[in-house]
Parts: sequence; structure tokens; C-alpha cells
Amino acid sequence: MKRLQTDYIDLFYIHFPDEHTPKDEAVDTLKQLKDAGKIRAIGVSNFSIDQLREANKDGHVDVLQSEYNLFKRDAEKELLPYTAEHNISFVPYFPLAAGLLGGKYNRDTTFQDGRAKNPLFTGEAFIENLDKVEQLRSIAQSKDVEVAHLVLAWYLTQPSIDALIPGAKRPEQVINNLQTLNVELTAEEIAVVDQIFR
Repeated sequence: MKRLQTDYIDLFYIHFPDEHTPKDEAVDTLKQLKDAGKIRAIGVSNFSIDQLREANKDGHVDVLQSEYNLFKRDAEKELLPYTAEHNISFVPYFPLAAGLLGGKYNRDTTFQDGRAKNPLFTGEAFIENLDKVEQLRSIAQSKDVEVAHLVLAWYLTQPSIDALIPGAKRPEQVINNLQTLNVELTAEEIAVVDQIFR
């Protein structure tokens, strides 16, 4: 905190579960820091549902960070219902699926990084995924926003999702992402997005 020039940390994460320390014991230590005013919220990241239940045994977890996007919706089975029931904020990472949900790629796009081996970006799956993203374009255009804004706004309609970390390499991307807050989706539009990616 001295190096950060602050008296407290807003959100302190256990970023990966420690297989040797009981999860509730680790969270209890963070609760002591919270009670002392050194941190304001307790977070866990990359926890399975069983690890989350153990960590939250005493109800002290404030935030869960986990992978979730329209292509990877496993969190809807157990994690999102649990966080909604226990008043835990769910923060999805990779919400734009390494840029695929941003609407900026086409069939001719090639990748020289980790995406080249990612199943979402290879072969027929890539073409099918592009087609799904393309179906979002008319909704985005009707609202005069980018596809990425539409996608990010859809997440914010889901129970317990209160914040997003879409990632940005440049300051202007952070500013651009904030346009998401101006996107209002109707119940029908929410359902359409949901159905496209089922």
C-alpha cells in the first residue's frame, strides 16, 4: 500500500486457488484485513464452484472473477446462480473472447499469436463464430454502437454481473469501452443475443 500511495486496496483477489490452504481460512485472513480497513472487498478468481462454496463458507466473498463470454457459457450452470443467490459480484474475464466478439474480424483474418491454436479461431468453427457475431451487427447499428458495446451491454443484463474487464492496450480503448454504459437493451434484444449463442 505504501508503494501504491494509498491507505487501502479496493479489491483484493486470491487470483488462483492455493491447493494447500483451506479456502475459507484464506478468505478469513482477508476478512481480518477488511475489518481493519486495509481492503474494501474480498475477491476470488479462477475458483470452481466447490472452491467458491468452501471460500464463501462464512459469507465473506464479495467478488468472483471467472472466464465467461457468449462462446464460453459454462459459468451459467452453477457459478452465476451461486453468485446471484449469495450477493457476490461476478466479474467475467475474456468477455470479448480475445477480440472475436468485437466484430472486427472477417474470414480472411489470420492470427500469428495464441489465437492461431485456439479452437474458436480455427477451421469451420471460426467461420461459424464469425457468422454468429455478424448477426449482432444489425442490433448494434440500430443503436449506433459497435458490436463490442452491444456484447458488453448484454453481460451487464445478467444477474450478479456488475463489472467487466474487456481489456485494453491503449487509453482510447478504455474510453471507447465506456460507451457500453449508454447501451440499453430491450428484453427482446437480450433474448435474441442469448439465442444466437445457444
